[in-house]
Amino acid sequence: MAAREKSGLATRLYARARTFARQHRALYAVVRLIKYGPFIGLRNQKKRRSLIKEARRCGWRALYLGSGGRRQLAMINLDITPVTGPDVVGDGYRLPFRDGTFDAIFCEYVIEHVSDPERFLLSASRALKPGGIFYLEVPFLQPTHGGDFDFTRWTLAGFTNAVQRAGLGVLETGVNSGPAFAMFWILREWTALLLSFGISGLREVLSYLLGWLLAPLMVLDLIMLHLPSAGKLASGYYVVASPRSLEAPSEPGGESVRPMAS
Repeated sequence: MAAREKSGLATRLYARARTFARQHRALYAVVRLIKYGPFIGLRNQKKRRSLIKEARRCGWRALYLGSGGRRQLAMINLDITPVTGPDVVGDGYRLPFRDGTFDAIFCEYVIEHVSDPERFLLSASRALKPGGIFYLEVPFLQPTHGGDFDFTRWTLAGFTNAVQRAGLGVLETGVNSGPAFAMFWILREWTALLLSFGISGLREVLSYLLGWLLAPLMVLDLIMLHLPSAGKLASGYYVVASPRSLEAPSEPGGESVRPMAS
């Protein structure tokens, strides 16, 4: 009982500290720099930015599913735990919204952390209006992360099939995180594992420090993200889908096949 109370107190203190940091932009920027440093990498965000811009221009109702600590403006931020400070606490398998509530759902590097991805996609997509947009970012060449809650990796073809089995039509696909980021992440973890001699705490410290040391490798994605075969060694992909199947998916890096319905 005492251990549980201590855990609950620690959780509440962490949540309050996060809220305090978010209310002070300079402090929050420093915290994010210390926590994430260069580890996010260079990403192809063109499609994501265009969808967000269109959503704001047209006044769409958008859900950020699995927000974690990455709150998005002008969206309803939902996460499975209150610790991360979401607008709504909920489970992607059972979203606390009526069917057809949203024009768009954004879900970025979350789906690898759910045990039944296809049921997750099917359940979450019920919250979309007919013709709405489901924007997803999914991993390919990435080390495991998230502790015991990391279940799956996909090729682009594999995830496309999973999306279709969940009753969604794929409208566009592309490389989100490139080959240089994949190499950076794998080399960082490989070197930390080698030098730590199996000592878990030491490996984590080395991984963090090596992230800063190896960060220049990611600059190569300024070129590699745009190479024709980048998808074969990508760290991750983006997929744009809809409850209505209208078109076959394009090749990685392809153009959108239709405008989003308002």
